[in-house]
Amino acid sequence: MVDKGNVHVEDAPNNGAVNTIDEEYGEKKDLQYASEEIQQQTQVLDSPENLERIRRYLWKLDYIILPTISALYFFEYLDRGNIANAKLLGIANGHDTKLDGVGSGTTALNATQWETVIMIFYVGLILFQVPGCIGYRIFSPSKWIAFTVCSWCVVVLFQCLCSSYGGLLACRILLGTFEGLFGTGIVYYLSLWYRRDEMGLRVFWFLGPTAIAGAFGGLISYGCGKIASSIPKWKILFLIEGLPGFCLGAFCLYWLPDRPLKNSRFTKDEKVIAKARYYHESFDRAGAISWKHARLTATDWKLYAQAAIYLPTAALLSSISGFLPSIVQDLGYKSPTSANLMTVPPYACAFALMFTTSWTSDRFKERGIHITILASIAAICYVCLATLSEDQLHAKYGLMCIAVSCVYSTYPPSHAWAANNFGNETKRAIGMGMYTAIGNMGSIAGSFFYPSTEAPLFRKGHWLCFAMSVATAVISLSNSLVLRAVNKRRDRLYGKPLEGVPVDVSEDADKNKMFRFIT
Repeated sequence: MVDKGNVHVEDAPNNGAVNTIDEEYGEKKDLQYASEEIQQQTQVLDSPENLERIRRYLWKLDYIILPTISALYFFEYLDRGNIANAKLLGIANGHDTKLDGVGSGTTALNATQWETVIMIFYVGLILFQVPGCIGYRIFSPSKWIAFTVCSWCVVVLFQCLCSSYGGLLACRILLGTFEGLFGTGIVYYLSLWYRRDEMGLRVFWFLGPTAIAGAFGGLISYGCGKIASSIPKWKILFLIEGLPGFCLGAFCLYWLPDRPLKNSRFTKDEKVIAKARYYHESFDRAGAISWKHARLTATDWKLYAQAAIYLPTAALLSSISGFLPSIVQDLGYKSPTSANLMTVPPYACAFALMFTTSWTSDRFKERGIHITILASIAAICYVCLATLSEDQLHAKYGLMCIAVSCVYSTYPPSHAWAANNFGNETKRAIGMGMYTAIGNMGSIAGSFFYPSTEAPLFRKGHWLCFAMSVATAVISLSNSLVLRAVNKRRDRLYGKPLEGVPVDVSEDADKNKMFRFIT
């Protein structure tokens, strides 16, 4: 027999459903560990002779999935954020000018119209994020990814044909629709293949390219600005950034594996390891979508706590992706090409800090304190940006580099945190869609933080970003402390979970008394 607090079970490999005596209440309760058969399947992970095979499998899995999803999200964020660089290349100018923009006649788009161009993307994104996550659950992920990626790239190319403000708005909302169907579901897809303490770094390889895309977007735009051509340079920008993404999306049909329990990308031995890893912490029968779990998701306070963390962060991210070139231009880099080029260092710094933060959050199995510290530093940077005098250009540029780095670095741990704490597949698929849909409402707000009428100081925008950073820090810390309290209460009442014995989350999901939350 093994004694784990209040839990008395046979040796883990043979225990099946486990019972506990709650001494305080004198009740006998089922704790629903996975069945003996499932536990035996996970034993392959504990065998010393299998360590090298597991290492090779994980390396192969990383080699197949991580570069692919990194490249996919690189192109998604490139195509999402290129509108800010396209503005510097003339898309906001009048259609009858030599820049052949989308404004009426010789009149450029005004500040409100431009803010609407940025904002309307997020309307499509928000409306289709829940259907997008469910799509990963219903269809083969490789086919779903190929469909959504190729669709948004076609929309990017259609932007080259825009000759009016209305046409650009239509393309932007369609772009948001297909990116919504693609994006958030990738975190759910990763959760099928990786354990909870591996998700932070893997989500980084998905979301980290947002920073690289920001840097490369500036470089590509800088290069487009140097091209001598009769074709408007903003159209060349869309062509260069749309075509490669389409080809990569089609390649995913062949390259990406679908699910650990149903895939053809691995050998027989690797499939055994994949199944064992899938059941390592929790067992989910993962049949058809359970409406019981959908209801549990919609009424789960943890969903709204996580969304409340992401909402101000999303506002910060959209304000950066939509307005950083314009902000940098007013820090003394007056020419469009120079402004585009000087957006590279903030994003490069962000990429390095994102990697470090994601690695340490996995290493210590902790998310909330990481986000709190990063958001607090960003808040200090924004309050300095809002109060420094107009001539402190170099100091402001340095502060923007730090602020952008910290804001972007909250991105991977916050998404991994949400995925970690939805107990089974249905909750994770629906929950991640709702989490990002609610959170991205902040993206709409962030689209209005930096109107051109506030240039060059943009004090109002910086104060708003300060408020969003403080909100992120406070809510993250509060959520972390509450989840710690829930874990301690479950430990006190029901005993600590048996190490190496998967919990059956098929029925109760994260309400199972042996489920413990990542904090």
